[in-house]
Amino acid sequence: MALDLSFSVEERNDNLVLIITDTTGQYADPSNTGGWQEGAAINPDPADIDGVTHTLELSVTITLSDGTSTTYDDIDLYDEFGPFSDLNDLVFELDCSMFSSSGTALGTDEDEFPDGVYEFTYMYDQGLTAEDLETSTALIEGQVRNQVYEDLRAIPNTYDCEDCKTKYILDSILAKAWLDAIYSSAYVAQTEEILSNLSTLETLVTDGSRYTWQ
Repeated sequence: MALDLSFSVEERNDNLVLIITDTTGQYADPSNTGGWQEGAAINPDPADIDGVTHTLELSVTITLSDGTSTTYDDIDLYDEFGPFSDLNDLVFELDCSMFSSSGTALGTDEDEFPDGVYEFTYMYDQGLTAEDLETSTALIEGQVRNQVYEDLRAIPNTYDCEDCKTKYILDSILAKAWLDAIYSSAYVAQTEEILSNLSTLETLVTDGSRYTWQ
């Protein structure tokens, strides 16, 4: 048997925190032979992670809508969040201050995460005999999403009176439709398409569309 890592990624609504949750589960034969095991008879026990003998780390590469890509230093999850007693401890709330590249932090704990495509690699015992790695890619779009909904909330009451011909209202509706299209049709494997659509949406919420709607 061997550990078979899995995890999920969630962005908090204020865009200040990314929540990485270990979803590997508890070892069970035959239903989950790749899970963590308390007592470590077959598979690793989270309680045995000490940052030296056994390690748990996270690698992140962020690609922005303009194509700029930055790989950040590996985050030692034990140093930041350990020690771990059981599976319930394997939930990691990360802020921008924890991401550093060439000595420069992505931001402070009060900065929002930038929108883009994030590639995460979750690593147990990196470089050691029992190494297990799991990579997942996610679209992080909290800033533009919140702006779309803020614009929709600001639509004046004239829309309720069936007067939706103003440019602001129609641009806001277009931006929401663009956001929905990204959710429904884009796949993380199609990075270029996602980044192109994200770039267009960022322009829509910042500068408005080029349409005159006349």
